[in-house]
Amino acid sequence: MIANPNQKLQRNSEIIEADIDNEKVMMSIENGSYYGMNPVASYVWTLLETPHSLKELVEQTTQEFEVSLQECQQDIEPFLQQLIEKKMLNFL
Repeated sequence: MIANPNQKLQRNSEIIEADIDNEKVMMSIENGSYYGMNPVASYVWTLLETPHSLKELVEQTTQEFEVSLQECQQDIEPFLQQLIEKKMLNFL
C-alpha cells in the first residue's frame, strides 16, 4: 500500500517501451522481463512520464475512463505497488 497518496512517483527512465497492437509493452533490462499493459495501465504509465501522485493519477484516470474514484484507486494502487517492487517506478 502506498503510504502517502500525495507523494510523487515517476517512471524509471531505463525502462524500454513500445506500442504494439494498441497495447503498451515494456521491458526492464534490470529485471530481464517483458510486461504488457491493458489500456488503463497504459494510460497511467503514460501519465507517469512526468511526476504524479496516486491521488492525481486516480483523479485523471476517472476523467478518462468510466470508473468511480474508489474502484479506480483499488485497481491503480496495486499496479503501482508492483511497478515500485520491480523498480520500474521511483518515489520523488
